[in-house]
This record gives sequence, C-alpha cells and structure tokens, in this order.
Amino acid sequence: MNRTEQEDGMTTAAGLATSITVASQALGAVEIRPETIITACEPLAGFPACMSYALVEHDHSTGAASQSVFWLQAVEPPFHAFVVTDPWSVFPDYAPEVSDIDAGQLELTSFEDARVYCILTIPRNPSEISVNLRAPLVINVARRLCKQVVLLNEQYHTRHLVNAPQA
Repeated sequence: MNRTEQEDGMTTAAGLATSITVASQALGAVEIRPETIITACEPLAGFPACMSYALVEHDHSTGAASQSVFWLQAVEPPFHAFVVTDPWSVFPDYAPEVSDIDAGQLELTSFEDARVYCILTIPRNPSEISVNLRAPLVINVARRLCKQVVLLNEQYHTRHLVNAPQA
C-alpha cells in the first residue's frame, strides 16, 4: 500500500479500493465507491479537465432518498456537482432524440442500458427552478460512460420552468 492510499483510508487490508472521499463543493465530504464512477466521453461545458463523475442520491429533508433527483458529483478537482433529475418526473411527455453519433460514442447497443438525466438550475426562488431539456446527460450504465448531448429535436430549451403550469 502506498502512502496516499494509507492517508486516504481507501484500501482494504488486501489493498483493494473500497471507496474514495471527495471534497464536494456542494455536499461536503462524499464517499464514492470506485465501481460507481462514470467517465464522460467529452468534458461537460465549463469543466474541460474533469472527466469522472458519480451519481449520488439526493436525500429529502425527511432523510428518505429521492427517486428522481440526484447529484452528478465530479470526482476530480474542482469537485463540482450538478443537481440532475429524471426528466419524465417533471415532463412526462419528454421525447429526446439522441443522434446515432452520440449513441455510438456512448457505446450504446441496448436502449435498456441508457439512463437520461437533465440538469436543474435552482435559484433562490423555487418558482424559478428550471431544467435543461435541450442538452440532457445520457449515461450508458453498462459501460459507465456519459455524455451531455444536444438533442436533434428543437422543441426543447435549456431553461424549462419546472413549476410552470403544463399546457
């Protein structure tokens, strides 16, 4: 075991990694299991040096885990995090069209391996919470790859109000 592994406390007696602690800007110290790390096919906008993320459960004030809201936590500096949601939980008729090129980069061979999340913007005023339906995060859960894709369908925008009345 090397000095860094000893200091981080991230190995078992056999030297196998059990978890890493990430100093999240939003969540504080977060334990991440290495087998849950997702690699970005391309850097997310604004974070060109970060390629590794993990989905972290969001806990309600009651302590129960949310079924539709998560944190996409960077496991590399600057350890930023995005609040993401299952888009169908807020827009049941959401119908993203992912290009064949994007699906190829994600190595998607089965629709069942794809998960789609959209980034939420959460300002101080809850009535102004919005979701980016134009550029969702698509994750190949089998290969642990992700990519923020720009959809072919132009009906979606980057700031759909979550609490707006549905037409």
